[in-house]
Amino acid sequence: MSSDFDRLMRRADDSLFRVFGEDRCQGKPTYTPPNGAPQCCEVMLGRDVAVTGADGMFRSVKIVASLRTHQVRGKRGGLLDLAEGRFKLDDFIDTDGLVERWSVLEVT
Repeated sequence: MSSDFDRLMRRADDSLFRVFGEDRCQGKPTYTPPNGAPQCCEVMLGRDVAVTGADGMFRSVKIVASLRTHQVRGKRGGLLDLAEGRFKLDDFIDTDGLVERWSVLEVT
């Protein structure tokens, strides 16, 4: 069962993805896991993001995709189809249990 804090954060994420999510006005993006079927999901993209590693060192990531875990669980090699283009999940960055962050590569 979710805690009050988890429910509050999920509502905050609802607002965050509604305002900053990709394709807000053009339908939902889709995520296709390796060897799986496409699924609708909410995605936020960030560009030139500084992330910290387990060693505490910062690194720059060109494109970061944030995915809601109650909709999809990302897997390396999965594909995101957005109005902006197609992206492949490359490297798992982190999760807070509600949102996963992945570095992604543009697919041409």
